[in-house]
Amino acid sequence: MTTGRMSPQHDPMARALRGIGPARLLFLVGAWLFLACVVLQVVLVGLEIFARLGGSIHRDFAYVYGWLAPVLVLLASAARLPTRTRTLTVVLLILFAVQTVLPSLREQFPLLAALHTVNAVAIFALAILVARRAISSIRQPGEPSET
Repeated sequence: MTTGRMSPQHDPMARALRGIGPARLLFLVGAWLFLACVVLQVVLVGLEIFARLGGSIHRDFAYVYGWLAPVLVLLASAARLPTRTRTLTVVLLILFAVQTVLPSLREQFPLLAALHTVNAVAIFALAILVARRAISSIRQPGEPSET
């Protein structure tokens, strides 16, 4: 009597996951989680502005998910992702670090501090690119991949 379940040797999903490797899988999850956090960060800014929530929720949340950026750099290296993907991940980390400093320049260098919003857009765009490249990194041989 069979239960209708495939054995791990014949299950295509299990084979695919084994072929990916844990570092690539974690990079994929981390990249998409980082992107989701960036989107949530924008929502929190909107709530602070329009719902007049306290001014610290946006800042505090950045510190909660900010640890993902250096972890992504480490995972990209551990997963032996293509050089371009690793480089983009390092740039994402740098932009995120700059993002945390820009508001503190408000008094002395207001024009630089104003780049906080522009840098946020750059982080969002780069996070999308890194997340899409993470998907490409797990495609099986023979499958079309994105450039």
